[in-house]
Amino acid sequence: MIDMRLPSSIVALLAAFAVAASGASAGGGAGDSDMAFGYGKNVRYARAIKFCDIYRSDAALRSCLSNQLFQLVRASHDSAKELPRIDAYVATAGGFVQRNCHILMHAVGRRYGASVHLTVGRLLDYLPRTNNANCSAGFGHGLLVYLAPQVGAMTPDAAAAACDRAGTRYQRYSCVHGFGHAYMRLYAEQLPFALHACRLLGPDNAADCAAGAFHDYWIAVSGLDRTRRPANLITSPRVLCAKESGGFVRGCWYRALLEHPPTQSLRSAASILGECRGLDGIQRGACVTAAAVVSDSDPFTQMELCQTLRRMEATDCVRGVRAPELGQSPLPVQVKLIRSCANVFHPAQAACYRWLGTALNVVTNGKFADAGCGALSYSATRDACKAGADAYEGPLETFS
Repeated sequence: MIDMRLPSSIVALLAAFAVAASGASAGGGAGDSDMAFGYGKNVRYARAIKFCDIYRSDAALRSCLSNQLFQLVRASHDSAKELPRIDAYVATAGGFVQRNCHILMHAVGRRYGASVHLTVGRLLDYLPRTNNANCSAGFGHGLLVYLAPQVGAMTPDAAAAACDRAGTRYQRYSCVHGFGHAYMRLYAEQLPFALHACRLLGPDNAADCAAGAFHDYWIAVSGLDRTRRPANLITSPRVLCAKESGGFVRGCWYRALLEHPPTQSLRSAASILGECRGLDGIQRGACVTAAAVVSDSDPFTQMELCQTLRRMEATDCVRGVRAPELGQSPLPVQVKLIRSCANVFHPAQAACYRWLGTALNVVTNGKFADAGCGALSYSATRDACKAGADAYEGPLETFS
């Protein structure tokens, strides 16, 4: 008869493993055990998201991640606080989920809105309490897409007022941007109708709403997020932004290249100018801004690129610098970025200080105006920065 008993050393090892596993399970939360079995300290998020690693096709992976993220948000019973935590985890996880969290959260937001029977009046209770432009902003836009029928029934003044109550300037911007998404879904991805609805929101909100509409247009071009492919499809930004921009040229170009970057790398002044060759006026300026925003993900690297443009296109280039990426950075890092305006083409420097003053004041909810602009060395640069910062409640057009 064969002896089926395991050696005592193996039995002891398995027993120790079982004790450790039960202790980890009993803790029930992220970071409750020193033994996280490869998940790191954020066990709940890692387990949910890494579950989808079994899928290899893009469509299956998106579907799995969308479902897992929805389950995380639903289990929290508090989307306003849960989304910032998800953003924090995703930023460390990197990879596919980090690159695609914004668009994945569109679907999560729609689904969550339906699950809680969301109304416009209760919207602010569910919007994420953060300025993060990735998962949280995408979730907010998804909520607004769910609310599209309610939004469409509101007067423009009432719609604008719904966003005015948001807690920070960035959240107000993101809310208005979300209306652009909502109008596109409401009007079956017909851009002229959505842009008209955006224009009715008034001059302070129209351009940022239009940016959301263009964003949704390019999502629809890609066939993502259960969108309807636009009729009379235009896939060339040169054609779309000349014929169908409705006067919102900067927002048109910005979203076109951000959602569908050029195949060739844009890492030099020559490549940016080459991308915009043959354009002039606002079309050329908007193209340069859009080319700058996709040139790199690091705002300091982008500024170095803008500094090599020794002509007035430098002004447009700086509008594409990803200053919002520094929203959670210490003040000295933010000041370091705006100080690099000193190396921009001299006639473009004042505009550089103004724009970065605006952008950094948005992501700090008004704090940069005094603390940041006041840290600059010269009165002229402080004045330009402060003028931009004071304009932070106006339309942003090129922002993300």
